[in-house]
Amino acid sequence: MNLVKSQKYNFDIDVTSNTYVGELALPYVTAAVLGAETINKNRVRLMEGIVGKAVINGLSFTDVIQEATCAGADGADLTLTTQTLTLNDLMVKEVICRKTIFPTFVAAQGRMSRAGNIPPTFAEFLMSALAAQTGTSLENLLWQGAAYFPLGFLSNDGTIDEAGIDASACADFTEADTGATAWDASNILATMNTVFNAAQSTPGILQKEGCGFYVSYEAYAFFLQAMAAQNTGPGYNQAMEGATYLGYPVYPTPGIPNTVDVMVFTYPDNLVVGTNAYSGNEEASLIPVYQYDGSDNVKASLDFSVGVQVAVPTDGVVGFNFS
Repeated sequence: MNLVKSQKYNFDIDVTSNTYVGELALPYVTAAVLGAETINKNRVRLMEGIVGKAVINGLSFTDVIQEATCAGADGADLTLTTQTLTLNDLMVKEVICRKTIFPTFVAAQGRMSRAGNIPPTFAEFLMSALAAQTGTSLENLLWQGAAYFPLGFLSNDGTIDEAGIDASACADFTEADTGATAWDASNILATMNTVFNAAQSTPGILQKEGCGFYVSYEAYAFFLQAMAAQNTGPGYNQAMEGATYLGYPVYPTPGIPNTVDVMVFTYPDNLVVGTNAYSGNEEASLIPVYQYDGSDNVKASLDFSVGVQVAVPTDGVVGFNFS
């Protein structure tokens, strides 16, 4: 009988206490912000280096050409919109057991070595792992808001409903009632058509770069099922990424929960996310508390600021099946 000897790892790994401020904190703070899928896939406009607040100006002209005369006339065709994006101070603080996370660190080192990359130190790995999870949580805040993040794209309090939408960053978007029936593969195309019809009444929005549907992953799956069921011509069996409706992209968005039937039709440049990254005010800390309290724990923290706003308040449609 062959006996397999298991490898015993030494979990007594030193972690040097360190506080990363300004540029030193950027690798972790930017990783946390870019960990939000809506941001890292360029489905919003990201503004960095903000301190406190930022003013977003929208400028557009219509019908500026007129007949040439001696004096001419003021066409009064300039439209200027001004929106204020306010940052929310956010904090991440976690107690992490070295022994628990060390096997994952060893596995990651092996993968990185095979890829030809230099393995990070254990401290760097801890901070990177925390940043990655922060990005996932931030994605939800951007869309759903919270008590400490009182302006998300679709709510101000963490609950997407009529009241939440009316107090959200997209509050002035056109509302499209898709009916009381829950969305599924049998009605998702009719639902999207209702939203698209409402978008046609918004001047110029259909010509904006990247303009499309922001939907939950469940609604996106319904859309793919519905398109596949058509089976009447090329292009219906579409890939998980890059599907379109009438030529307009459909963006699966993890920040929009599967439990709520709601979608947004707008363009990435209109959805603005601001952060204090590159302002010098961001901070990341790592504290080896095991050196002082007899535990095997390390405390890791991130301090940064994020906020959302829309550039043009009326350039979009929100479709939902509740009232």
